[in-house]
Amino acid sequence: MTFRPLTSLAAAALLFSGGCGSTMTQDQIDTLLRETKSALVPDRRTRAFDVTGTVREGALVLTGHVHDAALKERLLAHLREKSALSVVDSIVALPHPDLGERRYGVVSVSVANMRRRPDHDEEMVTQAVLGTPVRILEKRGGWFLIQTPDEYLGWAVDNVGRTDSAGFDAWARRPKVIVTEPFGWVRTAKDQRSDPVGDVVAGGILALRGEEGAFYAVEFPDGRGGYLAKSEGEQYTAWLAKAKDTPQSIVATARRFFGVPYLWGGTSAKGMDCSGFTKTVYFLNGVLLPRDAGQQWLVGEAVDTTERLEDVQPGDLLFFGSRPSGTRPARVTHVAIYLGEGKYIHTPGDAGTTGICVNSLFPEAPEYARGRAEGFLGVRRMIGAGPDTGVRRLRQLPWYASRED
Repeated sequence: MTFRPLTSLAAAALLFSGGCGSTMTQDQIDTLLRETKSALVPDRRTRAFDVTGTVREGALVLTGHVHDAALKERLLAHLREKSALSVVDSIVALPHPDLGERRYGVVSVSVANMRRRPDHDEEMVTQAVLGTPVRILEKRGGWFLIQTPDEYLGWAVDNVGRTDSAGFDAWARRPKVIVTEPFGWVRTAKDQRSDPVGDVVAGGILALRGEEGAFYAVEFPDGRGGYLAKSEGEQYTAWLAKAKDTPQSIVATARRFFGVPYLWGGTSAKGMDCSGFTKTVYFLNGVLLPRDAGQQWLVGEAVDTTERLEDVQPGDLLFFGSRPSGTRPARVTHVAIYLGEGKYIHTPGDAGTTGICVNSLFPEAPEYARGRAEGFLGVRRMIGAGPDTGVRRLRQLPWYASRED
């Protein structure tokens, strides 16, 4: 991980020395920790950092938690270097010791909503679909702080099957089925009219017990069993072997989600936001993209757009937002998939839109969206991009590569 330089912290360090002696106000402590967090954790969506400090009997007492032991050591080393106060360490390095060995999990429902804080009233930041492997970092009541393979953090209710590393490896080695239709049902019997066991969405992964005619006998991570029609899924190893991101496959997959409604934080066929849509489309072609539009903007290969999109190919990602102004950098707020001829498919979330749809960058086109065109920032190519660009393919990732016996 690359950390931003500690530019503003030099001034903050004076708070600990000659100018103010060995005392600090609470505002000064909060400012120092806020700036430290900004320097050590450039992306708060992927690294946990919740530390508070107080001065007690001439010492700086630190409480809270950080993502891991390495981050804790960096934090303590930095504060001890800058302060004239002694530092009392009461910080917990995650995963929290109270979890014991059960620090791994697999999502056991069709879609697990992940929230910014452990409360149903809090913002939904993303979703994890059935079968997603996760790291479990902390537990509060019926909520778990989990981290998905794209490194995103969020709090989910107790619908993640917890296990230790041995249990997780045992699950990983089992044959799997991946859901390939936008929606589906696992049934109690080999009959589409039988009662449902649970719903599934595209990209969901189940354990494979066997094949019986037109059905797969499957098992959820929590042990529930049933039958999935073969028309709604495919054996994972066969699917993964042929999964390939090409312009044709990306566009074809994107078009399968026409009409899916906009949902902030959504990454499934039940509802998607703009980057949840692009992430899901690429996942179904064997590619794991970062979660958010701003994160996706930082991976892949830049495409030259100075000559009216001649170098842009279908499947490329188009980014929108506010252009740089003065010292203010560009800010990415939206992403779409290019279709060709100036058209792109996306889920805009604008008033009056019903869901995933097509717009155009060209003023003469009936699908022209002026607001989007005026905020067009550039294009990144994920198709064919190597691992050095930040684009990762499932077959290269231990948590998603086939590990079946």
